[in-house]
Order: sequence, then structure tokens, then C-alpha cells
Amino acid sequence: MASRKFQSLAAYKRVHINPETRRMTLPEPFYDALQVKDELMLAQVGQVLIIRNPQEIVTTETDLLSDIVEEGFMGQELVQEFAYRKAQHEHRLRQQILQEEDAESSAQLQIDL
Repeated sequence: MASRKFQSLAAYKRVHINPETRRMTLPEPFYDALQVKDELMLAQVGQVLIIRNPQEIVTTETDLLSDIVEEGFMGQELVQEFAYRKAQHEHRLRQQILQEEDAESSAQLQIDL
């Protein structure tokens, strides 16, 4: 049996996935916590599946783009700078997730999977 350590855990629940359709039902507490409307963003980092509200990503991208415009980028340079900063932001998020996965802390919770 594998073990995973988490920095904090707000909720934990096993869900059924229909093998024919690959569909699952998101439990109500998770649905409410993510303020889901009609879609989710999924990301896989190692063996961890991350589920996020797409609005968070839109807000982050809008902030990035706003900063780039304020700095005076225009045209193709703006597009290139946005692509670069978005990739850097995603890389930092992946690194943060991996570091949290490896961190040894007394606040960690161990769950046998």
C-alpha cells in the first residue's frame, strides 16, 4: 500500500468512476468549495490529480497580461512575453506542488492509499 503526505487536508473522499464512460460525480462539498459552474481544470503532477476552478486561471492570466501591457509590451513582443511568463508561472506552480509533496513537516497528514 502506498502512502502520500499532504501539507493540509480540507476534505478527503473516495469517489466511483464509471469505467465505461470514465465519468465521476463530484461530491457536493468539493463542488461548493471550488465554486464550480459547468467545468473544471485538471492537471496531473506525478501521481497527483489537481482540480481547479477555471476562473482562477483566467484571473491569473488576466493579471499577467495586465502587467505586461503596463510595462509597454506591444504586438508580437506582448504575445511572446505573455507565453514566457505564463510558462514560468506554471513551472513555479509545479515546483511548489512537488516541494510540498516532499516537505517534511509535523503538520503533514499521512494517508494510506
